[in-house]
Amino acid sequence: MSPHRASAYPSTIRAAIRIGSIAATLTFSVLLPGCGKSGTSSSAAPIGTRSDVTVTFDGKRRKCAVKLSSEAQGSSISCDDVVPFVKEELRLPSGSFYDIRTGSEGDEGEIDKIRASLNSAGYRLAGGSQ
Repeated sequence: MSPHRASAYPSTIRAAIRIGSIAATLTFSVLLPGCGKSGTSSSAAPIGTRSDVTVTFDGKRRKCAVKLSSEAQGSSISCDDVVPFVKEELRLPSGSFYDIRTGSEGDEGEIDKIRASLNSAGYRLAGGSQ
C-alpha cells in the first residue's frame, strides 16, 4: 500500500463514523418526542370520560349545586366553597374528574374562577364538558 493510501483510509473511517453518529442523533431526535405523555393536555380528560362530580352554576342565585355522579340531587353551596366541599364533604381525591354546567344566566368569569380553583386543587375537567 502506498503511504498516501494508508493515511487516507483512517480519515474515511472517521468520516463514516461521523456520518453514522449524525444520522443516529437525527433519528433519535425525531423519534424521542413521540414517547411519553402528550404535553398538550394538562388537566383535560379524553372525550367521553364520565365526571365524578358535577358543579352547576346558578347565575341568578349566585350559588353552585354540587353533586356526585351517583346522586340524584346535590347540595347548594357558595361557589367559593366548591373545592373545600368536594375535598372535605364529598371526599373526592385529587385527580377525580369534574363537569361544570350552567343553570341560568351563566357568568363566564365566575365559571372560569370555579374551573381554575378545581384545577389548582388537582381535579380534572371531564372531556367534552363545558
